[in-house]
Amino acid sequence: MSKKPPLFTRRRCCLALLIGLLAILDPFGLASSSDKASAEWFNRMLSSSYPSIGQQQVAVVLIDDAYLMRNNTSWPMPYGEQSKLFKRLLAYKPKAVFVDLLYSHDHSLGDPAQGSQLLANVFERYQRQGIPLFLANTGVRRGADGQPNTLAPFAKVSQPAVVVWDGVDDAYPLAFSAPLRVMETPAMALYREFCKTQVCERLPRNAQAAVDSPPIAVQWGLNLAPEQARIKDIGDCAPAPHVLPRWMTQLAQAVFWRIDDSALARCPYSLTVSASDLEVSAPEDQALIAQLLRDRLVLVGASITSTGDVVQSAVHGQIPGVYLHAMALDNLVTRGMDYDREPASLARFNISWLDGLELGLLALIAVLKALHIRQLAQQPVLVRRKSWEARLFSSPYPSWVLVLLVLAAVCGLLRYNHYTAVNVLGITLLSLLLLSDRFEAYFSQPSRPTQGTQG
Repeated sequence: MSKKPPLFTRRRCCLALLIGLLAILDPFGLASSSDKASAEWFNRMLSSSYPSIGQQQVAVVLIDDAYLMRNNTSWPMPYGEQSKLFKRLLAYKPKAVFVDLLYSHDHSLGDPAQGSQLLANVFERYQRQGIPLFLANTGVRRGADGQPNTLAPFAKVSQPAVVVWDGVDDAYPLAFSAPLRVMETPAMALYREFCKTQVCERLPRNAQAAVDSPPIAVQWGLNLAPEQARIKDIGDCAPAPHVLPRWMTQLAQAVFWRIDDSALARCPYSLTVSASDLEVSAPEDQALIAQLLRDRLVLVGASITSTGDVVQSAVHGQIPGVYLHAMALDNLVTRGMDYDREPASLARFNISWLDGLELGLLALIAVLKALHIRQLAQQPVLVRRKSWEARLFSSPYPSWVLVLLVLAAVCGLLRYNHYTAVNVLGITLLSLLLLSDRFEAYFSQPSRPTQGTQG
């Protein structure tokens, strides 16, 4: 009776241990880059099926270059021009407003106190009319070590929403323990206002509880709001058409992203009203803007060529930073506290159980590959005995399909429990190692000799 060779030799075990350490420690950042690329691809794949519940509650008012040119003004906008803008917005009665502008330096040309007070008086009207107003805040004491923050006249007539944080990588926290005090982010602050008129389950009872909640792994949406076409030409907003199905287009774009960005959407998901649209004078136009903004959660931001406030969206590329707050808020309105999240890391280590799950999938690939190699080495004996190993590993395709099915089941389970997926692209590519002998056999086939013509 022949004895089966060991599944793993000592050298292979040492190599597997080394590969596992490299995957966990990630000294060159390759695993992190692969995880990020996979997360962005997965985000694109889910973007077209993202529900429009939050889209009906959230709107963005965007100050752009066209608005500055139209009003013959500069950036930063003079307080007089901003006063006009926020008076117009107030007239449309939004539910709550967040202003993604940092009022840290008084840039008025006249008396600084009177200049800033001009806009502060308009912000005070929001308070008197019961419309919560949140201003961007750095979370540090103004002037401490030269740090900027909101001017006192504006801080008195508004509520702070922290826009600077660290320690959460690409996720979006609900709140942050800033040096000044614990503050909620714009998305969480506006979501609390939304929950005052809606039933929201498991809402954090205070800012500290929001700090303890896991940050949001923001899921971007793709399909524009139906109302967007009523105020803007959206002919250039859709991705370039493709003959391939959308999922194949997204996969191709993930692979060939350096030479093809046509799968990226050209317009943000959130309903966007230009600041110029607030200036309409025709009654029917004013009625349309009122319909779009009344009782909505409104975020005011800027898209100015000379500013650098941009974020990277997996679906849209680089867009103004206000859309990150708007999309995080949309996730909360749509899913409540069941938003997507990253698993928590172990104490003092940037490693989570999701990393262990990925290592388990890699171990499965390694074991199946080793079983296939051993079967090939023992094929004559195993075929004669008709063993289970001969039936399962005579071809690598069943093992490869098994890995893909396990990967799909794991992703589905994680999705059901509101966690981000594992490194789908990386594990799928590594699973091709199961077919390596077929690839080698194909490319090692000798070319057929050509017969020369007789002279």
